[in-house]
Amino acid sequence: MKTDRHTQFVGARAKKSARYRKAYQQTLQQIDLALLVREMRESARLTQVELARRIGTKQSVIARLEDAEYAGHSLTMLERIAAACGVTLKVHAEKQPDFEREVALV
Repeated sequence: MKTDRHTQFVGARAKKSARYRKAYQQTLQQIDLALLVREMRESARLTQVELARRIGTKQSVIARLEDAEYAGHSLTMLERIAAACGVTLKVHAEKQPDFEREVALV
C-alpha cells in the first residue's frame, strides 16, 4: 500500500513522541464529534437554526459544535442534540485487556 508524505510524517512523529500521539488523537476525536453533531442534524433534516431553536440555544453554538477545531463538547449538549434529532446516543468505554462497557443514554 502506498503512503503519502503526510502519513509518513505523522507516523514518524508518533513513534518519537507520546505528547504528539496524544495531541493527534485528541484532534481526531474533535473531528469525530464535530462530524457526529453535523450528521445527526442533517439526518434529521434540520438547519443549524432549527436545531438551535429545538434545544434552546443559538445558531452560532451549533456552528461552533460542528467546527472540527472546537474542543468544548459536553455530554449534556450532545444528549440534547441527539434527542432533538431523534437519535439514541450511546457511550462506549473500554480498557484493554478486560474492561468494556456500553451505556445507552436515553
